[in-house]
Amino acid sequence: MTRVTFGIIILLLSASAVLSGSPDRGMTHEFLRDDASYSFRGSFHVKADPECLIDVVFDIKHIINFTAGARSIELLDQGNSWNEVQYVYRRYMIFENTSSWRRTLNKDEQKVAFEMIFNQNNMGIMPDILASSGYYQITPGETECRIEYYQTCTLKPGFLKDTFINRAEKEAIEFLREFKDYVIKTCEIE
Repeated sequence: MTRVTFGIIILLLSASAVLSGSPDRGMTHEFLRDDASYSFRGSFHVKADPECLIDVVFDIKHIINFTAGARSIELLDQGNSWNEVQYVYRRYMIFENTSSWRRTLNKDEQKVAFEMIFNQNNMGIMPDILASSGYYQITPGETECRIEYYQTCTLKPGFLKDTFINRAEKEAIEFLREFKDYVIKTCEIE
């Protein structure tokens, strides 16, 4: 009797998860870490024009709209297939981070690569980010496009490094969810 009851409970919980959907439905991600670095890879599929998707991941007006949590985002400089963008984040009313990124568009590969070129924390107890880079990759399929986001980050050892990496994992997953929602709202073809 207990096996049957247990089986019914598992079945009901599974059915309820499938019927209600999951915030990660249609989205995959992985977060890898070691002593001094982490990387995040996430992807999802959407029925959309690849040109719209490239525009979303490269144009500053879209970056401002899908990057939640930034206190400010500013275009510093730009050319035909590159731009430099500065982000300012504030956490807990006292911690502030300013970083600048060079973003390069490769239309032939349908890819936007990015690399951190400046980073500064206002508090010495936070771990310094020594290097960070990544990309957005658009891969058209028969009926949908796959969007992949990848970022790697190397940290200087510090007092709060593990706490920082744990928070980075949660924020990366939340970013991917918000990014996916924005892409669907902006580019999805019915």
